[in-house]
Amino acid sequence: MAAVSALGAQPPAELPGAQAVAEARVLLAQLEALHTVVLERVADVDVRQLHVLDGAPSTGTWVAAQPTSVDRGEVALARRLGAFPQVAQALRGGRLSVQGARQVAAALARLRRHVDRPDGLIDGQDGEQVVTAVVLDGVLSLVCEALGGLASDDPRLSGLLTELSGIAGRPVAELARLEAGFVVLAEQLEAGLLSSGLARLVDAVVPSALEGAADDAHERRAFTLRRDDDGCGWTITEGRLDVECGELLHTVLTAELAVDPDNPVDTAEFAGARADGWQPLDGHPSDGPGAAERCGRPRSLRQRRHDALRNGLRRYLDSGIAGLRDKVAPHLSVTVSLAALHDAPGALGAVAGSGALLPRSPVLAWWCDSAVSRFVLGLGDKVIATSHTERTLKAHERRAKRIETGGHCQGAGCTRGPGSRLVPHHPVPWTVAGTTSLADTVLLCEQSHHDLHSGGHVLRLKDGRLLGPGGWVRDPGEGSPGPGEGSAGRGEGSQ
Repeated sequence: MAAVSALGAQPPAELPGAQAVAEARVLLAQLEALHTVVLERVADVDVRQLHVLDGAPSTGTWVAAQPTSVDRGEVALARRLGAFPQVAQALRGGRLSVQGARQVAAALARLRRHVDRPDGLIDGQDGEQVVTAVVLDGVLSLVCEALGGLASDDPRLSGLLTELSGIAGRPVAELARLEAGFVVLAEQLEAGLLSSGLARLVDAVVPSALEGAADDAHERRAFTLRRDDDGCGWTITEGRLDVECGELLHTVLTAELAVDPDNPVDTAEFAGARADGWQPLDGHPSDGPGAAERCGRPRSLRQRRHDALRNGLRRYLDSGIAGLRDKVAPHLSVTVSLAALHDAPGALGAVAGSGALLPRSPVLAWWCDSAVSRFVLGLGDKVIATSHTERTLKAHERRAKRIETGGHCQGAGCTRGPGSRLVPHHPVPWTVAGTTSLADTVLLCEQSHHDLHSGGHVLRLKDGRLLGPGGWVRDPGEGSPGPGEGSAGRGEGSQ
């Protein structure tokens, strides 16, 4: 204890660099060695029931009462080391870390009831064939994968083959041979790869467990999508995807993440923040002075996955492969009155195609880039007239606008450019002006478009003009333009 206190009193920053890193390396190794001793002592407390001397009902309770970071999982490891002597020997000899020993022991514990059966079968298969294949082929393949592949004349390969062949041919119990093979795997693999490697070996020994889990997931496949009570979003309250659906979703998200041009920017900004000392518990890295002036903030990985799913769904609906519903391709559908668009007091809010009540800001954002059907209702809500209008830029007009702007967002300070999704925005709402023209359309990135509608921000454009949620903002001395007058009616749009 005195030696540890003396060591802790020495500020490491005062040591020469080579000595400091050497001491840190040795301390890490000694920490593992001391941890191994602790496990042996905990095992002794458990075997001899010494916890009762401190008035504790069990070893786990006794350990939990101590002011240490040792948890009940390590109590389980201490108990298992007696059943797995090869794991204990590798741990004692420093060939295995405590975490590695814990993972190997847990994997072997899962297999214990499946092996060394009187009928010689493992999961309905010949036990000898299973053990030989897992030890000789499975472990070898995983180690070679971790090393990036080994040439046929590589001495590491021949040495590994000799060692694994000797293990597979030992005249000992099946569990003992599997234990030896698992220890070899743990010695060769990096810590981050061990868990998945052991899982593959366990599945190879007992393949029916994996099949059963997949069947169970398929039977329980479902998820619940619920509208939030505040009407501002959706929550997946519970869910479980089967193997196929999960793989499909993962593949779609990976593909969408790869083509999202803002992903590298987000990743670079987070990397820069970490280099400056930012930690995940510090809040968002872009918080602080000047945050309001920045165009957006770097998205977390979870947010990027969310946006990838949104983009994939958009792409799916835009493709038209979903067929026709009511003679039109299905897409986002919103029913909203003209009064609600003008934010008239007491006007009924917008309703989505799902029946969800929508706040005004996303409806205004979608309104800029949607096909709209106009219905004029009589006093008794009877449709008395209807018309269809093309209210967004046509394909050639969008191309012209991109050429004019170089394909960049027109918001001042925004660097999103070619490859980014840009939204043609009507400075004067189409419901007011009733026209669409190149001169009265501004290309904005999704973040600027969102800030304009949802945040109520006044956006400065690269040409110096000011744009607000209700249209162009005049100089302070001139006042602001009021909302235009429009015919009573209801619009139904699909984005």
